[in-house]
Amino acid sequence: MALTKDGKGFSTDSSFVNVVSKCYYVDKTLFIKDLIDDYPKHPAMLFTRPRRFGKSLNISMIKTFFEKTKRDTSVYFKDLDIWKCGNKYASEQGKYPIIYFDFKECESDTFEGAMKVIKDTLAVEFARHKELRRSRRVDRAHDLKIYKKIAEMNADADELKKSLSLLSRMLYVHHGVKPIILIDEYDAPVQAGYEHGYYSKVIGFFKDFLSAALKGNDNIEFAIITGVTRAAKAGIFSGLNNLAVYSVQTEEYSRYFGFTKDEIKKILDDFGAPEKFDEVCEWYDGYRFGNTDIFNPWSVLNYVANNFKSDAYWVGTSGNSIIRDLLKSSSDADRKKLNELMDDVPIHVKIREETSYGDLYNETGEGSKSGIYSVMLAAGYLTYAYDEEGARGLVIPNKEIKEIYADEILSRLWGNTGPDVGDEIRRAFTEGNAKLFEETLQEYLDVSVSPLDLTREDTYHAFVDGLNISVTADYKVRSEEEAGLGRLDISYEPRNLSGRYPGVVLEIEVAAGEKDVDAEVREAFRQMDDMHYSAKLKDAGVKQIDEYAVVFFGKKVRVVKKEECDA
Repeated sequence: MALTKDGKGFSTDSSFVNVVSKCYYVDKTLFIKDLIDDYPKHPAMLFTRPRRFGKSLNISMIKTFFEKTKRDTSVYFKDLDIWKCGNKYASEQGKYPIIYFDFKECESDTFEGAMKVIKDTLAVEFARHKELRRSRRVDRAHDLKIYKKIAEMNADADELKKSLSLLSRMLYVHHGVKPIILIDEYDAPVQAGYEHGYYSKVIGFFKDFLSAALKGNDNIEFAIITGVTRAAKAGIFSGLNNLAVYSVQTEEYSRYFGFTKDEIKKILDDFGAPEKFDEVCEWYDGYRFGNTDIFNPWSVLNYVANNFKSDAYWVGTSGNSIIRDLLKSSSDADRKKLNELMDDVPIHVKIREETSYGDLYNETGEGSKSGIYSVMLAAGYLTYAYDEEGARGLVIPNKEIKEIYADEILSRLWGNTGPDVGDEIRRAFTEGNAKLFEETLQEYLDVSVSPLDLTREDTYHAFVDGLNISVTADYKVRSEEEAGLGRLDISYEPRNLSGRYPGVVLEIEVAAGEKDVDAEVREAFRQMDDMHYSAKLKDAGVKQIDEYAVVFFGKKVRVVKKEECDA
């Protein structure tokens, strides 16, 4: 991902050579310096970050720097920070054979389909090292024979599991230099396996595939793996006691994924918009990797390319199938916490860096105590922050993610109410249109609630609460809260007090039948007047406040605005 050099276009290209040659590049090459300093201590490293935070571009940068090729690739680094670090680091450039796999596209509805894509991915990388076919140094009777089977997609399952170990051994024997292994998005097939029911099979394959290459393999210089999550020790990385894990909680290497504050200032200066810094902070800052303040790089670059227009550019970039499943089984306590995040109330829960998708649920079938939060942290919906007492809690990072969170997370807590329900409710409130609000409630009452469930006022109350989730990006929705002289049913406080949206108070009543609706409407407005339910919104600075009576009778609803009742 990169900006064109004039800042007018956006590229999804993650090739380091293409980005440095044709695009605006934010220099992350000191990552290479830290790797050279660290890999003798940690020969296998796993970096986990959310999607679109620069993992693939960094892997491509590392590949370009270290790979031994016929052409001189040092030209791509001589104007960058790594070249200023001296000969100790420059002498490592272009020195090593590279084994590179990108498993991002290795997804399928079936295990057989996934293995076909994985087999093709392995074949392409094997075929890329065509020097091994002619080598007189490798074991031609055994190793070369299996090499050809893998390169021609004729290998069996056992040969595929040992393929990474085989290729590293052959490259070391041929070149006399130990190769470097680079694996990007290792967990994409694992997540697909979880989603489509072949999780244990794909875990079994990758456990053998990686263990054979990384556990006690003296034929490699070092290995780097990237992904969104860290699979638990009981899974893929079982037995790999030499694996160093750098997650969103780790300080080391934290500045190399995403943009730092200084990098943001330079980007805005370079494109003539330093005055946009506060807006960029509001929308795209807020991530905390280790103790480093990080901005979402995908969104910032899109923001610049779109003439500095703030928007939710990260929407739809993160795989959500696991989160969706966990939301379906979340407890009432978790639902309350997930709703409160929109009001900047931190969640304090012990996070497990290791994720075993098979252990994300407890014995009752509900999501495990920290499972949903661990996955949401890894995926980028949440980040760490410190609350007023100095404790570390999970929060929504910024305005962009709040907008996405309302649509992709909260809308699923009470079931999918459809993409338009939030727009309809907001339009009804903006226009003061009681009829439109009534029609919106009636539409979802018709399709989502059984008459057998409609026995008490709190049942209807819960139904309206479910729809309210769709407007939490624009409103602070409060339910059963003390206000004035009593406890109101539901209030909507606009997050922005510019006047775009009015404040709203609802009083919910239940009528025995249609003939009793008018009496319940009058009772609702009597309570609002006597108890001064709108006082809390007035105290918050809301200038326009509309009051509605919402009366249910069976599977029907009537909505009346106060002014219309008085008329």
